Amino acid sequence: MIDCHPIEGNNIPMKLLTPLLLASVILGPFPAWSRPFTNTEGKTIEAEIVRATSTEVTLRLQNRRIATVGIASLQEADQAFVRRWLSDQVPPLRITPNMVRKTTKDSRSSYSRSRSYRQSFELSVDFTNDDNAKGLEESTLKYFLVGRSLGKTKSYKILRAEEKDFQIVPGGRETVTFPKTEHRYYDGSSSYYSYYGNYKCIGYVLYASRKKDDREVYTYASTPQLEEALYSIVTLRQRDVVDENFQKARSRRSATGERAERMNEDRDDGPDRPSRRSDPPPPAKPTPPIIIR
Repeated sequence: MIDCHPIEGNNIPMKLLTPLLLASVILGPFPAWSRPFTNTEGKTIEAEIVRATSTEVTLRLQNRRIATVGIASLQEADQAFVRRWLSDQVPPLRITPNMVRKTTKDSRSSYSRSRSYRQSFELSVDFTNDDNAKGLEESTLKYFLVGRSLGKTKSYKILRAEEKDFQIVPGGRETVTFPKTEHRYYDGSSSYYSYYGNYKCIGYVLYASRKKDDREVYTYASTPQLEEALYSIVTLRQRDVVDENFQKARSRRSATGERAERMNEDRDDGPDRPSRRSDPPPPAKPTPPIIIR
């Protein structure tokens, strides 16, 4: 069995491969850039490489868990694949996100007991390439602002989702700047604002990947909660509303459609059940021709 163990700072237990493999089957298809990895005992998992050293490789499984395995525990073909992956790895980068955020109070409305607040966010990300021989090919940096409902604390919303392309020459520097974003929320004194579309921004997530092979370049989350859900958040779009696990809830329309379909199936007449359908009316008698004398 592949010897899986969590990377430093990861609280997810990785002692057994079998539960992880079962979860990867249940959760559906995997991204196109994943591949099977097989150990010397013949056990296989579907995963993608996140990072690697000369002795270990860190894999992301379909259930989004991160596990580190010894390269020597893999079959020869997979060891060769990891070595090729290492030869084309991303150059060492120093990355610094710079977020300037402000919250200002608006005046209390004369017709409402709620006070509104305006949040503003200005983000730039500095990249420095410490490799003077190798540059970073064209990549994409994604930026997500995440809000939490003040009325329904288990509801979250992607307030803003943007992305920008960039690349870095050998030994070079690059700054990616996103436009200023403003968001308004209310203090919740009014029941209308408490339960209808009232989200306060709680943080942001960054995800950078190289375009040619979707290789991960950089990840960042401003809070531990968002860090835990990072790989779910980066699959969402602006204005998506999700639950506490950052999963989109099934729409009410689809649930209603399924219930109607089940009701129709229950109403189908079986071979021993008398039909409740009315018999078709008898055919009308033909009208006699009109004879003109």
